[in-house]
Amino acid sequence: MQASVKIMDIDVDMLTNDVFIKKINEYLSEEKLQVILFASTELLDKAVAEDEYRKLIEMAELFLPGEEALLSAHHADVLEAGDMVVSCKSFGLVLEKLKKENRSIYIVSKSDRDVEVLKGYCKRMQPELRIAGFYTYNEEMDDGAIVNEINNHIPDILLVDLETGVQEKWIMEHVSLLNAKICIAIGGVAGLILAQEKKTPVWVKKLHLEKIYHKLVREQTVKKGFKARIFRKKVVQYNNQIEEQIQKEDEN
Repeated sequence: MQASVKIMDIDVDMLTNDVFIKKINEYLSEEKLQVILFASTELLDKAVAEDEYRKLIEMAELFLPGEEALLSAHHADVLEAGDMVVSCKSFGLVLEKLKKENRSIYIVSKSDRDVEVLKGYCKRMQPELRIAGFYTYNEEMDDGAIVNEINNHIPDILLVDLETGVQEKWIMEHVSLLNAKICIAIGGVAGLILAQEKKTPVWVKKLHLEKIYHKLVREQTVKKGFKARIFRKKVVQYNNQIEEQIQKEDEN
């Protein structure tokens, strides 16, 4: 199943995990680089405020919900129960279900620590996946050198975890130059993946608080619920503004 929903007048793709996995394996057999963006609430805010970001989003092959807070008005729990992609955690399912064809991945992230965590995550989800290389990015670096470094490794998958806005601009500016088959962007929502990889502190184990820690810290339950409520209010405010604008135009 594949469809889309409008969130603050921006189309977000909705598809089942099975369809997502199938599409990834299809993209890996093609020559053209396909860009997949996992959306964050921050990126939606930017796209609503500035056409530049809206145009960047429209250039992506898939624009998927990267966090459940985006779907706060669309019953994310029901969608998740129906095996729909509701967050970037679906990236892990994709890795698990990759066709075993000696696939490789190149990781670009904003810190050495995040690179190491993402490398560990990718190998845990798909032990046969080869880490072709990695790069710790900052905006002062020469873009040509970064592109050449990536292309020298000819990765199947380019995984990008950069700051929201910087990430989307960088990818779309260089998409025609990158020698990869898929570019998957998780910046802005990578925390959901990184949180899964956090090790339980020793003191938590000694106090036998692993379950509570997992719920409140690793899964970020409290933060997620709060973020969903805030974003839901933004959606309601946006819809009300659009309705008021339409009414004024009708009156005139």
